[in-house]
Order: sequence, then structure tokens, then C-alpha cells
Amino acid sequence: ADDGSKTSRTTTMESSYVKRQDSKSSSTFVQTKSSYSSSSKKMGSIFDREDESASRQSSLAALERRQAEKKKELMKAQSLPKTSTSQARKAMMEKLQKEGGSPANPAMSRAAVQRSSSCGVPNANSIKQMLLDWCRAKTRGYEHVDIQNFSSSWSDGMAFCALVHNFFPDAFDYSQLTPQNRRHNFEVAFSSAEKHADCPQLLDVEDMIRMREPDWKCVYTYIQEFYRCLVQKGLVKTKKS
Repeated sequence: ADDGSKTSRTTTMESSYVKRQDSKSSSTFVQTKSSYSSSSKKMGSIFDREDESASRQSSLAALERRQAEKKKELMKAQSLPKTSTSQARKAMMEKLQKEGGSPANPAMSRAAVQRSSSCGVPNANSIKQMLLDWCRAKTRGYEHVDIQNFSSSWSDGMAFCALVHNFFPDAFDYSQLTPQNRRHNFEVAFSSAEKHADCPQLLDVEDMIRMREPDWKCVYTYIQEFYRCLVQKGLVKTKKS
């Protein structure tokens, strides 16, 4: 057919003929009827069959793709390390504490402080603020000292000298110090703290001179170590002691 279909056709034909029979007495004519019958059955277009075959192949390919993707996702999930929610939260909090910064969401920061305060366990920010308040209280009344942070307030070395002099007034003469002589101030403070409090010189004088404003993390770490040494010598009382 024009459309590419296949047709099954069955045809039956019967011939028609006339037979004359002669006899002496009479003549007889016998006529046989002819018949014709035809039947056809359309088997379907070859293009239709090809379209159906292509559709089935496409469906099988899509099914195989989905099964392969599911298998890949399952293998990936099995290969990932299993981390509990508490472990992930703990890792995040430790990272924030190490960076020394506040969380991006102020509401989360306030909630964390409230939970820590309610449980009686101070967090990193509260410890930092308490240490800053302690330094401010111990250096109150010293000239050229105004501690507001752990960076610029310590840039000329006078705050270090005042803090050390408060616990060891005989180590040096504070009245002879000036903010302009930064190198001398750092040298006096660090050497006196090491000699009298056994506090290691974690800060380098040359680095402190080179920076206009020291890194607050470095200053904070040094003050923490100085405080720990004072506690060991019994010069600072804590709740535990």
C-alpha cells in the first residue's frame, strides 16, 4: 500500500459455464452460477510498527537510566561519612569559637549566649569579655591606659606594662614610661612577665613594633597565658581555687 501497510487478501473465484447435453429425445442445458468473494485484512503500516518499536526502546532506555541514577545515588550515600547532628553542631561551634567572630545571625548569637548563661557554662564571647573587664579593672588609674579592646588599646605597650606592674610593682618604675617609646615598653612588659610570673614571651617585640594595631587574637592569647600563670602562683583567685 502507499502508506507502507501490509494487506492480506484472499480471493475465491468460481467459473461459470454452460453444458449442453443432447439426447435423442430432448436437449438439456445446465447452467452453473459463478461466484466471487474477496477479503482483505490490513496488517498495519511498517512505519507504525517502526514507531512502536522505537518508542519501546526509548522507554527501556529511560528506565535503565533511572535505575542507574538510583544505584549511583545509593552508592554515594553509602560512601559518605555518617555524622550525627550533635557532632555537626559541635564542629560548627568550635569553628566559630576558633575564628573568634560572632555568627552571621544575631538571633542565633543571642540564643547561644542565653543558653550558655542559663546552664552556667560561659562561651567564648563571654570569656573574652570577662578577661577584657579584668584587664580594665587591674589597670584602672594608670596613666596613658584606656583598655577598650584587645587590639588598638595595646598598641603602644603601656597597657602591658600597667597590667604587669599592678602585680609586680617593684619590677620597674612605671612613671618613667612614655607611649612614644613603644619598643622599650614591650621589652619591659614581656621580660618582667617572664621573670616574675614565668609567662613565656608569646609575642615578638619586632612584630608589635611593625604593626600599628596588633592582632587581637595574639594579644588575647598572651593575656590568657599571663592570667593562667598568675593563677598558678596564687596571685589571682578563681572560683575553683
